Amino acid sequence: MSDYPSNPPANDLISVGRILGAHGRAGEIRVRPISDVLGRFDEGRILMLSKDGVVAEDQTYQISKSRSTVSKGSVELIIGFEDLFDRDLAIRLTGYWLCVTESEVPIADEGEYFHYQLLGLLVRTVDGEDLGELAEILETGANDVYVITGGDKNLLVPALRTVVREIDIDTGLMVVDLPEGLR
Repeated sequence: MSDYPSNPPANDLISVGRILGAHGRAGEIRVRPISDVLGRFDEGRILMLSKDGVVAEDQTYQISKSRSTVSKGSVELIIGFEDLFDRDLAIRLTGYWLCVTESEVPIADEGEYFHYQLLGLLVRTVDGEDLGELAEILETGANDVYVITGGDKNLLVPALRTVVREIDIDTGLMVVDLPEGLR
């Protein structure tokens, strides 16, 4: 388990990956991607660094090479940046978020949402009971699972159309119809 949160806070800066550490001696970094936008990590793309996923650092980096690998069952990227050839600097970047501006995020299809849009939503039952806030999204093989915090205990809510009845990004509300025994 990492010391870093699995999802960054949402704002105009959108996190697309987390730097896990250095790779090799030439300044390459290992990244856990949290974006599945095609071409996001291709050669020539520009990414910003952020310690907290909200405020960008002064430096941007252009990708010079990128490849994917699997480590402990998870997909990771090995990325090289232009003008970054120092392993020590790559090590110091561990824990930083790689980000883009919200304007670089494609528009989601009707009825689909990016994780950053859902995080922080108030979750309420169809009967009007406030359950808490959507704090984390777990990606499983079959469907995502929403972690709702703020009540007596964390609730794990499957991201299924039969359970999630309404999402209103503008008002910050998700309405769910919890199946029997979910609590």
